Amino acid sequence: MATVTAQMVKELREMTLAGMSDCKKALDAAEGDMDKAVVILREKGLASAAKKASRAASEGVVSTVVDNNNLGFVFEVNCETDFVTKNDGFQAFVSNLHNIISSAKPADLDALLATNYDASGNVKDAATALVAQIGENITVRRFARVGSGKNFVTSYVHGGGKIGVVVELAGSGIEAHLNNQGLIELGKDVALQAAAMKPQFLNEQEIPAETIKQEEEIIRNKFLQQGKPEAALAKIVPSSIKTWFKEICLVDQLFVKDDSKSVAAYVSEVGKKLGINDLKVTSFIRLELGQGVEKKAEDFAAEVAATVAAAAKG
Repeated sequence: MATVTAQMVKELREMTLAGMSDCKKALDAAEGDMDKAVVILREKGLASAAKKASRAASEGVVSTVVDNNNLGFVFEVNCETDFVTKNDGFQAFVSNLHNIISSAKPADLDALLATNYDASGNVKDAATALVAQIGENITVRRFARVGSGKNFVTSYVHGGGKIGVVVELAGSGIEAHLNNQGLIELGKDVALQAAAMKPQFLNEQEIPAETIKQEEEIIRNKFLQQGKPEAALAKIVPSSIKTWFKEICLVDQLFVKDDSKSVAAYVSEVGKKLGINDLKVTSFIRLELGQGVEKKAEDFAAEVAATVAAAAKG
């Protein structure tokens, strides 16, 4: 049987917000498999949908660039400590990346890293040089481009660079409205929605069939454990899946500024007022600082260790 460590319990708690003792029991039952432990907690109704990315964190900044309101970029630069983000050299590097991205409009991360930075080399070379200067690992880790140059694109950055969002809206004749204040305000509101409500997909069509199947199985097992008869699940499971869609799909979420309607409905309504009868959100990218980067254990691990020890005695 795999050994369940305090760090594993800490990570599972951060992923699911379940109690530490429940996390310990789930990990024991799953023999240390984190994904199986999440499923066990969810089937028991002790955790919300897994947020794998929240298992890890790192320092640095997420930032965005929008060009002519029709092309957007979001990127993440990581470092090891928050202190470095206030370093003049680090801030100058991020500022230069803004200018480089705006000018070169790279298609992906590899293209960005290969883009000329200055006379001494490309962006990757500049990051390496900054490591030697600051004495800490500096990485341009993620980069995404949104928009075809024909639709409306805007962005929002939260918490001084903790979360960055770029959204794209499309509709007939939208190119004539790119500087319309009403459209700009709407785009900002949708980007704010994505930052705050953490959607995982644009719409249900983007969700992989296997992901939906796994969710259906979790819901089924959850209600069976609650004593619901098998015959009732034919209605319960589809209804629960529809509720799940409204939680994880941006356009299906209730709009934060008017929860009487969905994001899609609100966008369509505003579009008609602006003279864009088929306005809709066509894409978005949300980056949260440190997603997927392992971070050294903090003192909190000691608290978890004490709980694990107490549970073992019990």
